[in-house]
Amino acid sequence: MVDTASLQKQGFRPYRKVGTTYAREMDVHFTVRIESGDVITGNPGDYVCVNAEDNTRWIVNGDIFRRTYAPDAIDTLKIRMGTVQHKLLLQGFKPYRKYQVTWAKRLVLPMTVHTLEGDVHARAGDYLCMGLDGDQWPQPAARFERLYEQVSTKA
Repeated sequence: MVDTASLQKQGFRPYRKVGTTYAREMDVHFTVRIESGDVITGNPGDYVCVNAEDNTRWIVNGDIFRRTYAPDAIDTLKIRMGTVQHKLLLQGFKPYRKYQVTWAKRLVLPMTVHTLEGDVHARAGDYLCMGLDGDQWPQPAARFERLYEQVSTKA
């Protein structure tokens, strides 16, 4: 578990992801080209995730996914045929919501982030995100600001 007091001293703030993520557990090794152009690698048991609004894709370690995401209660019968969401459902993806807090801070300088799935390049202005176990990943600023909202750390 991460030390939240230490993260706050380093400039990290708590955020919660909004919206639905479509995800599918994979049973083979696989790769995904992410928005930055970097290619990341998943293992059997990991999840390939998709944001249906902009078709961005990423990978989440299977154990982390099961601890931080829950099925989304959307009515999949009301999803219109031919939409991205419908196509994802036909490909075996299911809707989920991330319920765990993500700690993040805006980067001042570009850097290479060593994620669980491989090295990813981040630009100045992007956000560096940190998960429950200290796992890190970058998010482009526009995407992060669209999909995450800051939350209070008070109980």
